Amino acid sequence: MEHQRPDKALPDLNELKEQIALEYGRCLLQLQQFELMLKATLPTLKVSGFSDELAGNVERDRQLLGGKTLGHLVGQWNQRTTPGDKQEIDDDALNSRAYFSFSCGLEDGEWMNEKLKQLLELRNELVHHFLSRFALNSEASCQEAISYLFTAANTIENNWDTLISLLTTFEKGKRELIDFINSPAGKNLFYYGIIPGEPVVNWETTTIIQQLKFAERSIAKDDWAQLNEAIRSIGQSHPGLSPKLYGCSSWREVIHRSQLFEVDKRLSPSGVLTWYRSRRT
Repeated sequence: MEHQRPDKALPDLNELKEQIALEYGRCLLQLQQFELMLKATLPTLKVSGFSDELAGNVERDRQLLGGKTLGHLVGQWNQRTTPGDKQEIDDDALNSRAYFSFSCGLEDGEWMNEKLKQLLELRNELVHHFLSRFALNSEASCQEAISYLFTAANTIENNWDTLISLLTTFEKGKRELIDFINSPAGKNLFYYGIIPGEPVVNWETTTIIQQLKFAERSIAKDDWAQLNEAIRSIGQSHPGLSPKLYGCSSWREVIHRSQLFEVDKRLSPSGVLTWYRSRRT
């Protein structure tokens, strides 16, 4: 009597498909975590505005990004971490208000941009092309899909670790900057545009020159401002501002050393008065 060998047990495709569903869901959850991380982080990577507006600017930015897709977020990362031209603020707009501009730029950040683009392509592949790529109608197709999902999960995890490491470095830099701003040297740099004891490198950016120019525009007569009037006006808004902070014995010495103004000395009933105006370019 001839004995027939039992057929080899067929693989249970349903079990394989359940495993695929779990791995697929894991990848999507990891990608959503990535999106949430970018939405939380991007508003703090590039911040600018007047001191009383910063918190509101960050919150509006966060709400705006809250409804954006991963593709938009990746593009925003590229924009916000690429060093760009410094924004110029008109002196009249400042009007003695403090304006901040902070960014976390990457001098050679193309490597991270590529990682995020890779992640975006992976996300699009999973969401839009997974079932057209893997038929899931055979053991071979299911095993291939599982292998692909394992690789995808590892890619997402590795990019996640890289992003966390980078953001940790950014946060460390921001904390160090905040510590400096709160230090005596930082406060002097913020309020006066110099660090006491250090030579003035750029007179144009110092508070004393900015205030002289602001006063000039406010009180000028026929394009010239009377220096004593300017000093009185500045003293009302910046009582602590003094030429001695800049290593000068007088306001006239500030004007002379900065080389940013023209000077005209005029006779008056009370004596010789100094008038000044910004140098014409």
